[in-house]
Amino acid sequence: MFRLSGLRNLTQAQHGHAPGAEASLTKLYWSEMDKRIQETAVGLQGLYGALAPEEPMAVEDGRWQYGWMWAQAETIYAGSSEIQRNIIAERVLGLPRGR
Repeated sequence: MFRLSGLRNLTQAQHGHAPGAEASLTKLYWSEMDKRIQETAVGLQGLYGALAPEEPMAVEDGRWQYGWMWAQAETIYAGSSEIQRNIIAERVLGLPRGR
């Protein structure tokens, strides 16, 4: 589904259409999935996962720690995950506005 949604968004962009509310699905899905992937990777490193990227004993030169830090930001920039959920609920699913 993620792939098909991305292809639909790409096709709309190629035809000069602005991103619609469906783009919120892509943003929300990707940022939440990436956050979980990064948390899993750092968690698998055990105590080494707590090392800063510049530490000499950091696994793969801190690649996963650096990714984990960016994954936290992904749920905020370009519209927080909470805002994306509201857009999806109101504009995609047609649910009434929350109070």
